[in-house]
Amino acid sequence: MATPRYRPEQFVDSGWGSGTPERKARFVNSLLRFIADDFPREQFTRPLYLGLSTHGYFGFIAHYDIHGFYDEQLSTPARRERFLSDLARDCQKDAHLDRPDLWSDVKAVLASRLMPEEPLRSPRRLAPASSFGARPTAARPDAPTLF
Repeated sequence: MATPRYRPEQFVDSGWGSGTPERKARFVNSLLRFIADDFPREQFTRPLYLGLSTHGYFGFIAHYDIHGFYDEQLSTPARRERFLSDLARDCQKDAHLDRPDLWSDVKAVLASRLMPEEPLRSPRRLAPASSFGARPTAARPDAPTLF
């Protein structure tokens, strides 16, 4: 993933010291570089951690500290995939808002980078809706019965 550099002029002040245009630009550039470099632990800095867990309103909890966050969210390929999916979904949800205090400007940038337009897939052919000639399926209990 090529990582363009974002500038402070592209962001709006959130009204808080943690959400200045300069900090937002640094955060976006750091996060995209971190993802492009395949999540190296040494690049997971305190500002990046705080942006994801506190200041950026991305919905991630702190996991006690930076090390716990990395271990829980980024330490394995499966966790990284889930992290990116959760991050992309959260960014997509808030990207259209005009709320710089909730970092919607940052989320719009991340949504466009994390969720590029997917090519349309060919539609799946579904079985006919008619049940004529279909064998009824046996009901399976979803839990043990008591009697």
